[in-house]
Amino acid sequence: MHLLVRYGLSIGCASLALLITSPTIIAQSLPDSVAWRDTGPKTPHGLAVVKTTDGKTVRSYFPVDCIGFEEKISYFSRNPEVRPFPRIQYVDVYKIASATIRGHQLENMGPAGCPDVLAMRVVEGPVELFAMSGSVGDKVPLIFSVVNPALATATLLAQLGGSAMERNRWFVRRNGQLLALTHGNFRKLMTDYTADYLAISTQIRQGATGFHYKDTPQIINLYNQFLQDTAAK
Repeated sequence: MHLLVRYGLSIGCASLALLITSPTIIAQSLPDSVAWRDTGPKTPHGLAVVKTTDGKTVRSYFPVDCIGFEEKISYFSRNPEVRPFPRIQYVDVYKIASATIRGHQLENMGPAGCPDVLAMRVVEGPVELFAMSGSVGDKVPLIFSVVNPALATATLLAQLGGSAMERNRWFVRRNGQLLALTHGNFRKLMTDYTADYLAISTQIRQGATGFHYKDTPQIINLYNQFLQDTAAK
């Protein structure tokens, strides 16, 4: 591996080099269907399709019990259920552009000024909502084994409820513009963001019940419905 990194794929980070070069090594020893099959429901790492910031697309095994990642991601370069069992490795989040894990899409929040955050898309529509809950060391259980994507998203949002909401970091994207929400900027930013729908923006500005930072998913869903209904007229 050191020779491969030194002579073939030097990228300045040994762990990322292992992530990128591992498909060739695995292909020589295991059938593709075995090497890249997903893990079982009790295994904390699952199959991910990863796009790196230098334009490569690779497969790896990322944690499935985190809603987003910050700073570093633990991963396996090959199936952790197949012998010989691989060693756990780590990659910096800023080197990952996006990842798809069992139907869930995660993207780097660099355009919002947070290149060390890989957040999960939890709401789709005219406005997309991304979430990063806690850190790799502050895991939120996530049932990734749900086959139905719609049910998986509903399960995800349910698990983001309660007190965990206050720890969540939210990011919204509309027309390609990605913005980071914080407790400090939420009221003003979202009041302006939804200004064309007074029923929402007024309640956000006034701090009405159900329109606080922790209610961001419900707010985005309501606003998306308004945008879709307006476009349909």
